Amino acid sequence: MEILQLITEFDKRVYNTYLKVSRSSNNQPFKFRKDFEKLDEKSFVALKKVSSFLKGYPQIKLEEFFKAPFALYPDETYFPLEYFHSLKATKAYTLFNKKQLLQDPDSAEQLNSIKKSLVFIYNFCKDRNINVLNYVNHMTNNELSFIIHLKNHDISLFVLFGFPDFERRLKSRDAEVVKFILGEETYNNISFFRTKLYNSKKAGKLVELGLKKIINKA
Repeated sequence: MEILQLITEFDKRVYNTYLKVSRSSNNQPFKFRKDFEKLDEKSFVALKKVSSFLKGYPQIKLEEFFKAPFALYPDETYFPLEYFHSLKATKAYTLFNKKQLLQDPDSAEQLNSIKKSLVFIYNFCKDRNINVLNYVNHMTNNELSFIIHLKNHDISLFVLFGFPDFERRLKSRDAEVVKFILGEETYNNISFFRTKLYNSKKAGKLVELGLKKIINKA
């Protein structure tokens, strides 16, 4: 009963997301855990450490965090919960996001990311009562909001190319600051990502039609 009283709703979400990803990554069925009263002490300690870490970095996407090592190291079939409060886990998450960005724009993962980005942008603009076309001009705490959203992996870089003012607004900011926020590799290869989108068969059209849809809907 003592352990159960110390388990928060966030702890439960962390544990069940870990369970879902670790099982589904091996094509195994899973059931969300509802009874945490019998959670063993080792798992309890690991869970609290992972939860504490994730609370400190709310920009981390929970499911992607647990998915990262499975995607990077396909020969490994098991990562214990305690792995995810190690430096290896944070490094895997960083590498996973870099790998995601370099994927073909027409890949299923990128197309899904574009769709999620369009929903995010629509909701962001709606909540702040701003025109979708002005999204790339919106500031949050003296920084362009889209730069923060890119950093937090809330949006796909490819969607931003659908805004006529995107690159001009990006270059209006101090280059070294933007490189620090987004990483030099991303900042220095903007033209490369633009070319990838323009040469795509599906992604470019999805961005174009998707933006028209959320602009008309707003």
